Order: sequence, then structure tokens, then C-alpha cells
Amino acid sequence: MRRDHRPYWMHRLWEAYENAWAQHFLKPHFEALGEHPKIVRPWNVEVFGPNVRAGRAIHIVSRRDQPVSFTVWSPQDAPGEIRIGDSCFFAGGVRLLAAQSITIGDGALFAKNTTISDSDWHGLYDRIDPRPSARPVTLGRNVWVGDGGFIGKGVTIGDNAVIAARAVVTKDVPPNAVVAGSPAKVVKALDPDGPFKTRMDLLGDPEGLNRFMEAAYADALKGNSTLGWLRTKLWPRRGD
Repeated sequence: MRRDHRPYWMHRLWEAYENAWAQHFLKPHFEALGEHPKIVRPWNVEVFGPNVRAGRAIHIVSRRDQPVSFTVWSPQDAPGEIRIGDSCFFAGGVRLLAAQSITIGDGALFAKNTTISDSDWHGLYDRIDPRPSARPVTLGRNVWVGDGGFIGKGVTIGDNAVIAARAVVTKDVPPNAVVAGSPAKVVKALDPDGPFKTRMDLLGDPEGLNRFMEAAYADALKGNSTLGWLRTKLWPRRGD
């Protein structure tokens, strides 16, 4: 498909359905979920365990083959937690696994199939310990984790840092650093004065952004018809 053939009413109806599904079925599993969430295919997002909190304007894009999961797995007398700041973005396949604590600052970006885990979950010799050792993971503001990146237990990542695709991070990353490799090492330093443009800038006025996006969709889908959309589904042509 080369373009979106849906009529505008169908786009609005689909968005309303996703929003209603997220509010009714997904939101109750969060300890807290801030205002203006945008969750694409929320039925592919799993929130398991207690103390999962997300700030305002979270954006999640999931797919059936790329679910997103936020998991807290810890003893009842030592409950773990996941705290997600404002305006964070999660692509399909992202996994957050907390036995103790994962904290994510505002405006963080997570590309497809990234993983954060604050525990190894099994010891080298004891593979059945119900209380695996864990150390908190903390990410600062405006951190970007590339495709397939992995962040392990006890790691602290500073503001504006970039984790390259497939990087395996086992040690702290300073602010404004770009790290790559396995194990990850600093390969570049960013100018701390930037200037940085962040998701907090983009989503500072989520209602205004929503009005802008709806106007853009209305213009992009202008002229599409229900019969035309149905024709592309049943009798596609070259160029559709």
C-alpha cells in the first residue's frame, strides 16, 4: 500500500476505539497513567505486576508480532516498581523487567526490541532462587535507546545520552554521551549546551498537537471514500 486510502471518518473511529480500549482495559493495570496517552493497538501492551507508573503523554506503538511489556516481578514483601516520566516513546518489542526499580526520565525514546532489566533473574550456580539479586536502573531525561539495545542491572544513564543499536550497556553512561558496542563504550560526546529539541518540546501542548495532527489527517485523507477504500482491499491495483 503506497498511501492511506481510509476515509477520514474511519480514521477518527479507529482512534476513538483505540483510546476507549486503552482507558477501559489497559489503564486499570497501571498504578498511575498520566493524561493524553497515545497507545497504538493497546491490546498488544502488557502491564504485569504492581507499581507501574507512567507520566503524561506516553506514546506506545505496538504490533501483534511486537508487543510491549512492562513487568514487575518481585516478592510481595519487597515490591519492585517501574516509573516512566512524561512524553516517553516506546516502539514495538520494548521490554522493561523490574525486580527492584527501573526509573525513566522525561522524553526518553526507545526503539524497537529494546530491553531494560534490573536483574539477571538467575545466579550462575543457583538457577531457582526466588529472590534473584537486583540493582536499580535509572535513565535521565531525553535518553535515546536504539534498536535492540540492552541495559542491565545497576546502570545509570545520564541526560541526553544515546545508546546505539544493539549496544549492551553494563556500566554507567555519563550525560551527553553516545555509547556503542558489546559491552558498550563511549564513542562520541555531545555538546552539553545542545541546543536539544526533545519530546517535551513537541508534547508541551498535547491538546494543540492533537488539533494539528487531526487537521493534517483531514487534509491527507481528503477525497478518500468508503467505496474507494473497500475497492483497494478487495481489488487492489498497481499504484494503490
